[in-house]
Amino acid sequence: MEEPNIPDWLTADFLKSCLESDEQNKEGVVINSYNAKSAVPPGNNYGSNILQVKIVYQKLFDSAEYSLSLIIKAPLVVGAFVEQFGDVLNEAYLREPKYYNEFITESYKLMKHDIVPRHYKSPNPLCVVLEDLKRSGYVMVDRQKLLDFDHCQLYIKASAKLHALTIAVHKTHPDIIESLVKENPITTEKTEQVFKHLMRNLFMCMATYLEDKEEYKEFEDFFRDISEGETFFNIYQGVEKTKSRLTAVIQNDPWCTNMMFKYNSSGDVLGVKLFDFQNLKFATPLRELVTFVWTSANPEVREKKLHELYQIYCDSLNCTFKQLGCSERLSTEELKEEILFLSPLVIVTVCALAPFCLADEAVNVSDFLNANNPDVPIKESHNYRLYQGTTFNKYFPQIMNQIAKEGIFEHIKQKMKHLSTT
Repeated sequence: MEEPNIPDWLTADFLKSCLESDEQNKEGVVINSYNAKSAVPPGNNYGSNILQVKIVYQKLFDSAEYSLSLIIKAPLVVGAFVEQFGDVLNEAYLREPKYYNEFITESYKLMKHDIVPRHYKSPNPLCVVLEDLKRSGYVMVDRQKLLDFDHCQLYIKASAKLHALTIAVHKTHPDIIESLVKENPITTEKTEQVFKHLMRNLFMCMATYLEDKEEYKEFEDFFRDISEGETFFNIYQGVEKTKSRLTAVIQNDPWCTNMMFKYNSSGDVLGVKLFDFQNLKFATPLRELVTFVWTSANPEVREKKLHELYQIYCDSLNCTFKQLGCSERLSTEELKEEILFLSPLVIVTVCALAPFCLADEAVNVSDFLNANNPDVPIKESHNYRLYQGTTFNKYFPQIMNQIAKEGIFEHIKQKMKHLSTT
């Protein structure tokens, strides 16, 4: 674990304010001592400085000493990533506390649930303060091993419930939801420009990775084709701009390190908690399902249990709608049709997010986002190293067969063919 970067504002007064935001401590507390250290290893988080803070305190008019462990998500303040994307990060830092303080608080009024960790109000508007789930027996899985069916279905049920809750809250408090997903046109344009340059590089990385694998020649040609011109990006933008029948606030970053699981004494998984809501988006909730499946589900789930997960998602979503008194419903047929429509997102996910999530070591984010230098041969580029990792090669290129089985490649080829003839 790296030495922590403890911000100057993390003081006893800061912690006192956090604890006193809890109803149980409203009479006041005295912080006797506290100790902070890094909470996650390198490679498990890139957008924040995540600290574990152990506190010993007393309540006023109570001689007993209490201990508590908190997780504090502090903003990154140094580094090339911050220098280049500080404005984008700042929007994310402002968004997440509002998610907990406003949306989650409102959702508790509609339905009792424990999908997310308990949160405390932070006096720093860029900082999130949460319960330390490890103290309640929750464990973060090894991101390089991916999730089996039992873990996946727990996530799917929890995610569907959150999606339904955002739709319900949007009806009664649209201001809460709209404030969470409001986009700055300047940072949006900046992000889109980086995305296009990055994806050209990553498509070429994938094509180069496949070029000596004869049985994957068709897929190599596909990735070379979509790396050139504007056709694929026009299709992708068309998907992005198409309004879905259901629109929810989605986490938009559902990989293994943004959830923790609880187990019984036999090792059976019992529960899940979701966290990290910096990257929120108002979009079809199936976007999140697609991203989760292709970054976090293990090969057996994708090969044999994918459509069972789809059914579980629909059942959980519709059940929550019914409990909330909402008329919306989603059938498995509608789900499958929309997921096929989201095929370009699958391609982006397996070329960009999956290699990033499966990296053997922590990735330099700034180098990753700025790797599209035409003067550097692909095999010598920074991002091609991700395609050479031990963990990556454990799951690739077989994942291409699973994508083909779902009709993803064929769907995009037909779209590209149609555009080229119009």
